[in-house]
Amino acid sequence: MAFYLIKKYRDRVLDNLSLAFGGEKDLKEITKLAREVFFNFTLTPLETIYTAAVPFGRFIKNIKITGREYLDAALAKGNGVIALGSHLGAFTLLGTRLAMVEGYSFNIIINEGNFPRLIKRLGNYQRGLGQKPFSPKPVTASVKKSLNCLRRNEILYLIADEQKRRGGLPVLFFGQTAFTPPGPAIFSLKTGAPILPMFVVREKGIPQNLFIGSPIEIERTSDEKKDTELLTAKFTKAIEDSIRQYPSQWPWLNRRWKLPYQKGEL
Repeated sequence: MAFYLIKKYRDRVLDNLSLAFGGEKDLKEITKLAREVFFNFTLTPLETIYTAAVPFGRFIKNIKITGREYLDAALAKGNGVIALGSHLGAFTLLGTRLAMVEGYSFNIIINEGNFPRLIKRLGNYQRGLGQKPFSPKPVTASVKKSLNCLRRNEILYLIADEQKRRGGLPVLFFGQTAFTPPGPAIFSLKTGAPILPMFVVREKGIPQNLFIGSPIEIERTSDEKKDTELLTAKFTKAIEDSIRQYPSQWPWLNRRWKLPYQKGEL
């Protein structure tokens, strides 16, 4: 229903899918994929509500973890772990699975946006599930909290698949330049915390698997700026690879390839 009723977002999804897959899929395939995108997109808030409604852990425990050995090996080094996230699949359940069921110390940055009261309630709910949410503002306090949790050898969950028109680095994403938040790269280079891709995917509409990938690494040089750019490009490619595996489970609503703000633009 959402696909047919909300033309503005339907057109945006179709345009983004055409930009990413126009050379690989025809219009019929892209339209079918767009309908599946809307189906998956509407599941995200329902999953959050359902998790709160069912008895403790029953729903979340059914999500299998693949690649846990990468997480444990990274934590064994003592520098914390940067969980590289995206809006792929049941991304809101990732922290709950690792914190509530497995007992990992899990930190997440949540932007209040235009719904501060709702986000505050969500934050309280996440704390009840063993997570440690905090705001990205003020920036100085957020950076300090991020560094401290890594120094405590904890997990810091950073979602890095949105367009960052201020301060983003231009890297390729599906063959097009996208201005990407470099936060995961900066924190990793600063602290030595490895970056591990993590995402939860659905099967037949039900969250089934939490995938943890191997560390994203580069050979460091004396040029920190270039190292940050290279690591940002590498983790963006890792996000793209996961989306290519499950394209209908990424929302495709973000204006991912929009140009950065120009001087004088509001």
